[in-house]
Amino acid sequence: MLNLQPFLEASFPQLLADLETLVNVDCGTFTKAGVDLVGDWINARGQEWEWDMEYFPVREFGNCHLARLRGKGDGKFLMLTHLDTVYPVGVAAERPLRAEGNKLIGPGVGDMKSGVLMAMYALRGLQVAGFDNFAELAIFFGCDEEIGSPTGKKFYMPIVKKADTVLVLEGARANGNIVSARKGTGEYTLRVHGHSAHAGVEPEKGANAILELAHQIIALHRLNGIAPGVTVNAGIVGGGTRTNVVPDEAWVQVDVRAVTPEGARIAHDAVMQLAAQTHVARTRVEIEGAFNFPPMAKTPAIALMAEWAKECARELGFEIQDQATGGASDANNVAAAGVPVLDGLGAIGGLDHSPDEYIERDSILPRTQLLAALIERLCTHRTLLVPV
Repeated sequence: MLNLQPFLEASFPQLLADLETLVNVDCGTFTKAGVDLVGDWINARGQEWEWDMEYFPVREFGNCHLARLRGKGDGKFLMLTHLDTVYPVGVAAERPLRAEGNKLIGPGVGDMKSGVLMAMYALRGLQVAGFDNFAELAIFFGCDEEIGSPTGKKFYMPIVKKADTVLVLEGARANGNIVSARKGTGEYTLRVHGHSAHAGVEPEKGANAILELAHQIIALHRLNGIAPGVTVNAGIVGGGTRTNVVPDEAWVQVDVRAVTPEGARIAHDAVMQLAAQTHVARTRVEIEGAFNFPPMAKTPAIALMAEWAKECARELGFEIQDQATGGASDANNVAAAGVPVLDGLGAIGGLDHSPDEYIERDSILPRTQLLAALIERLCTHRTLLVPV
């Protein structure tokens, strides 16, 4: 294992200064100017470090960027990051990066400005050390991961499909674990059409859409566990106009999750079939939606990568474990393409998407060392990762 500790320790003050710069920019997914400001900063730094830099222009969201380092060996390896956050304009000024003991707190510090910089400094460390046992090491910087990467994945999936492995820099779990499996996520809208009438004078002439919706929500929640790991949650509801009117419209937005592609198929089919049976006469049900993130199942190749990550951590003097999680990320799309992927390789932290989002300062250097060591291991042993 290359000893990158001297380089990373010497670079740590600059990394922290860079983190403050990036966190203190408003770059919510729909704040194109802010996302582009961060992207331009990354492009300039990549050119300074003599990487091959490329950008992908996007009209609605920020631009996506790609950094490449060419080597003299075989294999292509990709790190996936994203530039956008969930926070609206003004939050960065209201809550700039601050330190509280070992915690660094700020909007997007864990999700995922620290991950962006850890990927960059790990790649720079390998470059400075002269490591070149690869054909290409790359970092993709997406623009819209927080809304499911509808644009970003169009650019990164062709790169993913040519990669031997992919590492995703979402934050580690609060206990330090990395992520080897993620549930797939689906979003559905169930809409009931009924008939309005005066609720006091002639209610019998109406068909209550809200009453039918209540039956449908109960039916939806009965789908929990229809396949192992499947969860269904009715999260947002609406309908009706006035209390004295039998409502003719009602709707619910539903979150559906599954741990395997087969479970996602079963859950999707079961949700869509609910429209065929109504409980209130003269009502009609329409359902639309799909899984926007496919499940990331723990394949043998992913399990082997996780073991290598654990071995690297032990050699660096600490322990990690791998785990499944219910949330989705770009790793789900990578897994669906059949490319081995590990996630949760960023800093230890938590409370993402909240005013208290944080990372542990003391985790940045060890996790960056781990990332570089894992890349080195993957480059050396890539032929052992047989696609499953």
